[in-house]
Amino acid sequence: MEQWTPLSKTLWKLLTKKKKFSGSRCFNNRKGKEVKQKRIVMFGDSLTDYFPMQKLTDIDAEFINSGAAGNTVPEMKARVRYDVLSFQPDIVIMQGGANDFQMSLYRGSKVVAGQLADLGEWIRRELPEVKIYIESLYPAYTKRLGNMPSWAKEKSNEEIRRINEEIRRQCEERRIEYVDMYSRLAGEDGELPLAYTVDGIHLTDAAYDIVSECLHELLKDIV
Repeated sequence: MEQWTPLSKTLWKLLTKKKKFSGSRCFNNRKGKEVKQKRIVMFGDSLTDYFPMQKLTDIDAEFINSGAAGNTVPEMKARVRYDVLSFQPDIVIMQGGANDFQMSLYRGSKVVAGQLADLGEWIRRELPEVKIYIESLYPAYTKRLGNMPSWAKEKSNEEIRRINEEIRRQCEERRIEYVDMYSRLAGEDGELPLAYTVDGIHLTDAAYDIVSECLHELLKDIV
């Protein structure tokens, strides 16, 4: 029988805390070198905010983590000048939409996907030379969420897949690169494996290894 350990109040408060601005963190992997590195902004919600940046230290680039826990896509748009454009990045890796997929906020797959694609397109208009990637939504563990708050219980991997298909379609129409993280993280049953999540939504270190592996593959011929 699967065992579920409830999160402590302190950890849960940390995971769900909203921030107006992320306080973007910079990670330069070639300190002291004169050759200009590619500058990469990772832009998203808590799934980006809590990404262990040390997993990317072997990539010859300057990384800026501009994730902000609790953000919806409109909230990401509200801070994009401060947390993305101000850094003049060469590459932007966007991840978002998980917090928009709440029963009180959710307006359908086309709306969420359209907001993400619109934001990517807007960044490209402001920075014509930037390379933009938009990640899929990640899978959720929905089999046993008794200790989760109500918003997490409403997560449905079937609906997440519909959102992802719409993101993929809209990215293709707008010539934005789509990154399928869902398939990399999902088990054979389409669920996020229990070993990959602390609460059904947020990721463990083992899951971030998978995300890191995908990012390495994505960037190997670019930086």
